[in-house]
Amino acid sequence: MANKNEERKVAVELVDLKKYFPVKSQTLFGEAESVKANDGVSFKIYEGETFGLVGESGCGKTPLGRTILRLEEPTDGHIYFEGRDITRIPQRRMRPLRTQMQIIFQDPYSSLDPKQTVGQIIGEALLAHKMYKKRGDELENYILDVMEKCGLDDYMIHRYPHQFSGGQRQRIGIARSLALNPKFVVCDEAVSALDVSIQSQILNLLRKLKREENLTYLFISHDLSVVKHLSDRIGVMYLGEMVELGGAEEVHKKSLHPYTKALLSAVPTTEAGSGKDKIILKGDIPSNVRPPSGCRFHTRCPLATEKCRQEIPKWEEVEEGHFVACHHHEQTKTLGKKT
Repeated sequence: MANKNEERKVAVELVDLKKYFPVKSQTLFGEAESVKANDGVSFKIYEGETFGLVGESGCGKTPLGRTILRLEEPTDGHIYFEGRDITRIPQRRMRPLRTQMQIIFQDPYSSLDPKQTVGQIIGEALLAHKMYKKRGDELENYILDVMEKCGLDDYMIHRYPHQFSGGQRQRIGIARSLALNPKFVVCDEAVSALDVSIQSQILNLLRKLKREENLTYLFISHDLSVVKHLSDRIGVMYLGEMVELGGAEEVHKKSLHPYTKALLSAVPTTEAGSGKDKIILKGDIPSNVRPPSGCRFHTRCPLATEKCRQEIPKWEEVEEGHFVACHHHEQTKTLGKKT
């Protein structure tokens, strides 16, 4: 099936990416076991878009973002950045790419050095990458310019993190990331630790910066409503695997996977008579050390059959640009509708 996205320039591409974390415990026969955080993930992020990645806690979203940036070393598969395979290049060769690939961390409190001022926090990477040779008026003026873009006042440059609110601290984290003029930014649960009113401010800031600086985002969140607010396309992860991928509107209005349907049904709504029931998933997320056979979602899926327990569903393009891995995606359309 032809896809209009194929004509767009690819910023980041993952091919069968795997990230396993070894665990200390061993089986009776001494076989080493691993937490399969990411188990064969493949997708493309196009230049200038915001790719939203959503799923429950523990599904592997954060390890995926960190592995793309090589903050965690991949176990297998390939990572391409602007067509270049960066999967196994040594860290000394990764260093120049750090200015082009940045991250905004989830926790605006622990991610900032409490012993450094805002100016020192933002300027540290600029000096480390030799964009400026030393601290001085030229560097300070640049830092002030970056701070202004991120909604921070000039007087804040000499203050310490403990003197700021959560929203202001996250703006500092954003300024630190954007100071290096990156092309690609991983936003790892960038608003989940903030109040709802502050979340909207940060989301609007990220949208504004994307437009002005021509950025590409991987936006990671457990909240589908937040992801939809910012994303062009959305990928849904479950237990280390991608289960659905499509345009933001398509995933919301025409979701094809029961797991996506369940996530959407949990989003609070003010609409009266929406005609939908909440889909309550049974049980807990299985262990990603020993994931279930067949479809990994079958232990909690309301549509599960014997085929789901035995066969791994194929990753298929059901509509243009809309992919799903589900044996019964046709039945998913009626799931959650009131009868």
